[in-house]
Amino acid sequence: MSTYALVCVDHTHSEVDRLFHYKSVIELQIGMRVRVPFGMGSGSRIGYVMGFSDTLPDDISVEKIKEISSICDDFSVLTSETLALSFWMKDKYYTTLANCVRAITPSSKADGRFPSTRNRLSACSATPADITLTAEQQEAITAIKETNIPILLHGVTGSGKTEVYLHAIADILSTGKQAIVLVPEIALTPQMVGLFSARFGEAVAVTHSRLTSGERFRIWKRALDAEISLVIGPRSAVFAPFPNLGLIVIDEEHEQSYHSETSPKYDAREVAIKRAELSNAKVVLGSATPSLESYHKTDYKLIKLRERINKTLPDICVIDMRKEMARGNAAIFGREFREALQETLDAGQQAILFLNRRGYSSFVSCRWCGHVMTCDSCRVNHTYHSDKNRLLCHYCGKATNMPQTCPACGSKHIRRYGTGTQKVEEEVAELFPDAKVLRMDTDTTRGKFGHAKILDAFRAGEAQILIGTQMVAKGLDFPRVTFVGVVAADMSLHTGDFRSGEYTFQLLTQVSGRAGRATDVQDVLGRVFIQTYNPEHYAIALAEKGDYDAFFEHEIGLRKAMNYPPFSHVFSVMFTGAGEREVISALQKLSAIMEYCNERDGRGRFELIGISPAFVSMVKKQFRWKLLVKCQEETSLIAFVLYCIKKLKENDPLKGLTIHLTNTFSE
Repeated sequence: MSTYALVCVDHTHSEVDRLFHYKSVIELQIGMRVRVPFGMGSGSRIGYVMGFSDTLPDDISVEKIKEISSICDDFSVLTSETLALSFWMKDKYYTTLANCVRAITPSSKADGRFPSTRNRLSACSATPADITLTAEQQEAITAIKETNIPILLHGVTGSGKTEVYLHAIADILSTGKQAIVLVPEIALTPQMVGLFSARFGEAVAVTHSRLTSGERFRIWKRALDAEISLVIGPRSAVFAPFPNLGLIVIDEEHEQSYHSETSPKYDAREVAIKRAELSNAKVVLGSATPSLESYHKTDYKLIKLRERINKTLPDICVIDMRKEMARGNAAIFGREFREALQETLDAGQQAILFLNRRGYSSFVSCRWCGHVMTCDSCRVNHTYHSDKNRLLCHYCGKATNMPQTCPACGSKHIRRYGTGTQKVEEEVAELFPDAKVLRMDTDTTRGKFGHAKILDAFRAGEAQILIGTQMVAKGLDFPRVTFVGVVAADMSLHTGDFRSGEYTFQLLTQVSGRAGRATDVQDVLGRVFIQTYNPEHYAIALAEKGDYDAFFEHEIGLRKAMNYPPFSHVFSVMFTGAGEREVISALQKLSAIMEYCNERDGRGRFELIGISPAFVSMVKKQFRWKLLVKCQEETSLIAFVLYCIKKLKENDPLKGLTIHLTNTFSE
């Protein structure tokens, strides 16, 4: 046994982001969770054994070394692979090692000992399904077996990507290895679990944020002990500690939800590829609308599924809402949209209506003076929710009563503007009073089984119309859905993000793919109606044609001309704090340092894209400002930014300010 244990203390402050030496007086293993004395007095913290040493650094005396107090568990919570992954994530995502370990390991009792289970599974055999594979599917399955680099499975909606996943997983599990399936939305989890459980039985477990910490821990522990062979879940499922991982599947790989919004701000796709490298496992990334970065990569093997299983893609109609306005129609739905929806209901079929905004109205304003009701803790408009007649901030959750008079001028001319899913639901109830309607958004899916209850009811035919936000836009498969209506396609076009065209094309293509998926109703053609005030926009026009390749060529040309990713890397440095003047001042100092260092040492390689407020410039009374730095070479860019921040801290302690460093998916 080595003399000293190297411990990562569970403290996320950057000033203590290093490994501490403790006397190793008890039997330890790398990856174990321990309790150690830390700080002044008798304080203690949880720590993780990251390695051992027989020597001390020159600046530390033996007398200062303390002993480990106790072992928390009788097993290692970090495997050799996840331990290596934590160090990689620390450097990749510019955060502390403790933050990475927290992301990788489950929440559990501070000192509780969890029983080690021993019911290991042998090689898992799948229950065969009576499904005839297409030639394209068979070619994809063969390619996955024979390929050792990441595979991008580009298949049109309804082309049978899930069946390819199932066969690839069956092959892996039959060898005694395990697999992980990542899905972008909790809403997709019940459907995926049903499909995979039918094929693999009790070998399947599902994890997501709606489970309790104890439930998540038990799944994590069963994976560690190889009691299960397949874990399905959102991005954090990539950390399932399988001892013999063989395959990671990333479904809908283009989705933004694979990017963590809290530290470490990791990209689950990148983590999966690194995890597979450490485990000698395979990775399959699947999508009908791959991200431009993935499609542009030369180190992925591209496999295409070009045809739908039922051979028929839906008929897509773009409705120019400017013409509707010219006809005097100011309603939410255009005439063609409304008539086609009525025809669908009359035929006994189902419909999905998509609007990517929850609530009733997007903002409340005074028509007399123009005052807009905003959250006093966040610089965002309040959203009106009709079910409680309240105004709600969608960032901090603070609610307030709907005013009867304007708080600025006292006028009674308070009006609600914009449209959310609640307003669409109300409009549908008025136009189609005999139709049963379900609404699926954050407000209606609270609770552990909120998503599953709504989807099960819709699948059982208890409702004819499902209204929802982006959680209904991808992956879902309802055979009786023959109508999909996009209420407002322009909502994602004007966000100020250089990826807005890509996001819009992906959303429209994905939600369109929910229509006409039945394989046994050949004479019922799926129909999609897209309402827009920008029908000429290339993202909408090419989504109407369903032409991903044409979209890719157009968008990649724009990116290259503007030197945006994937032709460069963009780094966001955001400062947050209670004082806006202090936040801006600190960023101005950093910008000056960057300009000087870029001219002196960088030879002008780095492009500074100014100082600006974040998209939401205040959240929970914390002001948020940022600057962007662009460079073609990622390693040089990271080194440059970190060096400049270090120089800033040498002259300014930045008291009360927090620095957030992220790559191009920051907001």
